[in-house]
Amino acid sequence: MPELAEVELARRVWSAGHGEIVQEVECHPRTRVYRDCAADELVATLPGCTLRSSRTHGKRLLFSFAPAEANGGGDPLHLEVHLGMSGRLSLAPPGTPPAKHDHLVMHLPAIALVYSDYRQFGRVVLHREPDPWAGLPREVLDRRFTLPYLRKLLARRERAPVKAVLLDQRCFPGVGNWMADEICWRMGVHPATPVSQIDLADLRAKGRFVCRGALRHVADRNETVAAAAREGFAAGH
Repeated sequence: MPELAEVELARRVWSAGHGEIVQEVECHPRTRVYRDCAADELVATLPGCTLRSSRTHGKRLLFSFAPAEANGGGDPLHLEVHLGMSGRLSLAPPGTPPAKHDHLVMHLPAIALVYSDYRQFGRVVLHREPDPWAGLPREVLDRRFTLPYLRKLLARRERAPVKAVLLDQRCFPGVGNWMADEICWRMGVHPATPVSQIDLADLRAKGRFVCRGALRHVADRNETVAAAAREGFAAGH
């Protein structure tokens, strides 16, 4: 499953559509990626909306749209995307029909945004509330991810192995297997070491260091993939 830097890279692929109006949406409605959202709702709701912005949180992506003026405007709409094990965000020429595993295609005037997932472990969700992520935990690189915050967060997890805590998305959003191993290695501790035996200041410092490094080496150095139509980003590639 992709980790925070790979998810950020995927976001940058679709950011090519910022400021553009959705003209048409095509879906494969019976695929499992729509288990939390009816495909017909996207087809009926998103055309005429403008893709305004996008952001990530851990392993999640959120694409925010301004409603169509023809529908009277209103609150923004948010399309949340989870890539799962094999999800891919890519670009295609305008009017490109969906391929076999392209479960969502948003046609914009100059480009098409494509979400494909041959294993269908990913999913999409349409949110209508102003900020659907308001209740999510603090990210590791958030300035509010302070040592007092971490101590309070882990107070009831002292017996848990440090790697299990690092993989817990309620504690370290976006950290996956290789990042957790890297953090443990840099701390010089075995992944099974209980949290009670860990220097939390060092855990916070090494966690932030690895997260910054992942963004720099995975997202920043591969950003040109955003210009490669139909390559995009696929988890695990």
